[in-house]
Amino acid sequence: MALRTVKKQEKREKLYTIDEMSALLQVERRKIVEWVQYRRIPYVLVAGEKIRFRISDIAEWVESRTRTKPAYKIRQTL
Repeated sequence: MALRTVKKQEKREKLYTIDEMSALLQVERRKIVEWVQYRRIPYVLVAGEKIRFRISDIAEWVESRTRTKPAYKIRQTL
């Protein structure tokens, strides 16, 4: 039984606060709050009221929004 508890704890992922996520993403705190309000960023509610973020969810979210090609063509001047 103790071994099962240890394995569950090893799989547990750190949850980040709004301030920590703001620092990691290098955006203002109010922008993170806005994204949460409009459900633009994945988050977890802890105890029904505390907003937290899983780094794996955020990494996937950032990757899905990373452009591999420019959205517009850069005009070349010769």
